[in-house]
Amino acid sequence: MPKCGTMWFVLTVIVGLSVAACASLVSPYDATFDQSLNKLSEDTAKFLAAASAGAVERQAQSKEATAYYAGTYNLLDRISQRASLARGSVPCPTNSNHESLASLPTSKTTLPEDHMKFDCREFQLYAVRLYVDQLNYGHKQDGTLNASEIRALGGVLQASIMGAIQTFLINKPTQ
Repeated sequence: MPKCGTMWFVLTVIVGLSVAACASLVSPYDATFDQSLNKLSEDTAKFLAAASAGAVERQAQSKEATAYYAGTYNLLDRISQRASLARGSVPCPTNSNHESLASLPTSKTTLPEDHMKFDCREFQLYAVRLYVDQLNYGHKQDGTLNASEIRALGGVLQASIMGAIQTFLINKPTQ
């Protein structure tokens, strides 16, 4: 029969390895994502409110619409690359959903070959990108966002951004 000290040592090693494994499943909190996504949510709300009020943002060819989409895609490219570099070791179980969204005619996003390896943070960022694609497509269809497109497409986009924020906040340390 093993001595008590030996059992505690073995138990400590097992618990330590389990904690280390969990830490590698999900990447640690990174304030850059939190700040970037909150700013994107704010910018999107302002853009949609201006479009809803009949401002130039309603027009697909306006300087403001062009700047919104360019800035949003740029931000999503940068933080997606950052998320990829810190990818957790467990793929998101819903990764296959990207394929159906990316195949819609509203999508101009090409999924990377490794999209089935995305962790849940990467999944959320690509979902946001695909919903930006839908808003952009709706905007360009007749050159103007109408009220129902703003509510429907803008609402889904904002919900997707909020989902991404929640996913990134899972690992935020408590004060």
